[in-house]
Amino acid sequence: GGRESIELTVTIKDGVITSTSVKNNARDREAKEHQELFSNNYKHLIVGKKISEVESLSRVAGSSLTSNGFNNALNQIKDNAKS
Repeated sequence: GGRESIELTVTIKDGVITSTSVKNNARDREAKEHQELFSNNYKHLIVGKKISEVESLSRVAGSSLTSNGFNNALNQIKDNAKS
């Protein structure tokens, strides 16, 4: 279906992820469905955990490509948090 995107916001306090949100930017119908499934099912996997301990998410609610985009965004956030 082509490239789609998500926007990730993560709040970190004392190295622990306290909240997070995803803005789904998909235009394709199928991509929208996958992004929605991901958005509704990923938080329990990272909120309350140390950002340094969150490696990567694989398939979440059947969505593997959204997980890849999420992991890329989270890695950027980790790099910024180190700065």
